[in-house]
Amino acid sequence: LDDVNPQRGGASLAQRDALKLLAVFIQHTDTKPQQQRLLCLGERVPAEGPTTKCDRPFMMVSDLGLTFGKGNLTNANGKGMNYVAWASTPVWKEGDAGCVGHLSKSFTGTLKNPVISEAGRAFLADLLMKLTDDQIRGLFEVSRVTLRLRDPSKAKSGTSTVEEWTELFKRKRAEIVNRRCA
Repeated sequence: LDDVNPQRGGASLAQRDALKLLAVFIQHTDTKPQQQRLLCLGERVPAEGPTTKCDRPFMMVSDLGLTFGKGNLTNANGKGMNYVAWASTPVWKEGDAGCVGHLSKSFTGTLKNPVISEAGRAFLADLLMKLTDDQIRGLFEVSRVTLRLRDPSKAKSGTSTVEEWTELFKRKRAEIVNRRCA
């Protein structure tokens, strides 16, 4: 993301920082290149040599895998879709007055505690605020969170409800909305 050049048609710093902050928000720790895609939405135009140039490049995360839990060094399976872990992981690094996202780097990941600009924070905050409660609820309903343990590492932790996940999402969204980055 840091190599994207907006002067050559690439995403702005705000857009790139918003994507990094989204990774922090959902705790997407497995950010290896194989989990990402660079697509061409427009026409491919001949360029110098054997390559072509894309007039509308599009970057996306193609495999969210272990998310909504807590990022970790080994991408341990029990940390994804983990209500307890996600609830206990703040969006921002503690003790940091600026805007440093709280995301542990994994062996395979490329992102660790990214610094987020105010423009990136505001861009993502605006997008997240457009989500209705029904849309957020739908995200967790379709994910079938009621079939997952609250803490997959503890068999007796019970299951959480769609409403609990929805409220947690909104609480974490508020961490982004209410923060200001210098």
